[in-house]
Amino acid sequence: MLTHSSILLVGIGVLAALLALLAGAWIYLYRYLFVPKAPASLDDFLFTPWEFQADYEVVELLSADGVHFGAWFFRQPGSPQTVIVSPGHKGQRQAVLGVCVALWRKGFNVIAYSCRGMPGSDRRRVTMGIDEVNELQAVLAFARQRVKGARIGLLGYSMGAVVSLLGGAGEPSIEAFVLDSPFSDLRTLLSENFARLLHLPGEVLIGPVGLWFRLRSGKSLDESSPIKVLSALEPRPLFFIHGGADPVTGVHHSRLLYDRYRGPREIWIVQGAPHTGAYFADRELYVERVAAFFGRHLGLSRTHQLRLIEEDEVS
Repeated sequence: MLTHSSILLVGIGVLAALLALLAGAWIYLYRYLFVPKAPASLDDFLFTPWEFQADYEVVELLSADGVHFGAWFFRQPGSPQTVIVSPGHKGQRQAVLGVCVALWRKGFNVIAYSCRGMPGSDRRRVTMGIDEVNELQAVLAFARQRVKGARIGLLGYSMGAVVSLLGGAGEPSIEAFVLDSPFSDLRTLLSENFARLLHLPGEVLIGPVGLWFRLRSGKSLDESSPIKVLSALEPRPLFFIHGGADPVTGVHHSRLLYDRYRGPREIWIVQGAPHTGAYFADRELYVERVAAFFGRHLGLSRTHQLRLIEEDEVS
């Protein structure tokens, strides 16, 4: 028969185990969200635009907060239409290479870059779109310098879509946005995923993780909230794309942003597609829709430049 002291010891043990479990979860989540991946031996063995015989150059840029990062500039001489492609969470330019080459072949200048903390860039803390806006601003400055009369559109994936929204709110010259799988608010997203994966109230984990993030970076999770900047994007056109089976960032995030936006907007829900999976569900249709959207709003004529370049034209 258990005595009161035995019961107390068991309770203390259970509580200690629970606290240890929560501490482990806090550490894991913080590292997953904000700590860059360690360099890997195969980082230098990934595809580049060279494999596609694209007309491009490698560019090294510096953000306003001192981050060196790499970019690819796909050139279309004589064309002012320029699309800047932002990869997702801990993303690098190789992840968006396919769509970049396809849009370049359609007649656009294209710039893809690696975010901070990724191969080809300085190892800095990831901030879920808050500080990554600095890289986007550096790319915008480069585009305006290199492309005469540049007409710029942004294409972003997941966190990259959030970077496009946050950065675009302060850059009224950007003319069009394609936003693939954005979240509407970081705190909401984390709460939903914590509850789904751990069956615990989101604030149990968000509070400590957010506090540690603020202490280490000086930033708040609340700063990564695209829904708060929507009015600053008006009246520019937004095109939301989202996988209907996205388990990471539920499709309701894009629907909410779409419903709240008061400027011209479109939405395309790709049924059965996972997170950022719309491109892979139907590459040809995806490229056609994205290229047509940018073509309409950046002034690229379908009768002239909006076409695939033939093999014998690629050099």
